[in-house]
Amino acid sequence: MGGKAVFIAHCILNQNSKALGFANRPGLIEWLIDFLKQNRCVIEQLPCPEMLYLGVNRWWHTKDQYDTPGFRRHCRRLARRVTDLMEYYLRRGFTIVLIGVDGSPSCGVNLTGSNPYWGGEPNASAEQYQIVEGMGVWMEELLKEIEKREIRRFKIIGLAMDLPNFNLEESLKMLEAELEG
Repeated sequence: MGGKAVFIAHCILNQNSKALGFANRPGLIEWLIDFLKQNRCVIEQLPCPEMLYLGVNRWWHTKDQYDTPGFRRHCRRLARRVTDLMEYYLRRGFTIVLIGVDGSPSCGVNLTGSNPYWGGEPNASAEQYQIVEGMGVWMEELLKEIEKREIRRFKIIGLAMDLPNFNLEESLKMLEAELEG
């Protein structure tokens, strides 16, 4: 069989799972789904740990706020289930591709949101949300489980779709190179 099994951040398929005010579209990110379909990828939606933990009607948080024993334990439980599914695909000859959303406190791969002094009150401004280098809590816990199980045929990609300097053409070229490599 074989091919690519792409595990993508929940909000790529469901923008309405984002914290209040952060959805860019009413539904899914069409350009990415179209690209993955054209490249004959299997698409699996990752669970959204933030939505499952705090619900849909939540304000934005930083990694500093999610970096708690309780939230990490929640992410580890989800990671065990996701890696079970990854192992299923691996046994069938697939390569695993993981796509996160850079800038997210949970799903960021290269960039996450931080402000150790921010309490996250609902009246805080989006400008107080600082983008810094680093990985989100959910991605950290998922990678720990992937490493623990010694999953080797896998790649991880961070797309900065929500950041002001996002470039669609560059992202598509990068995705194409990653899927071919």
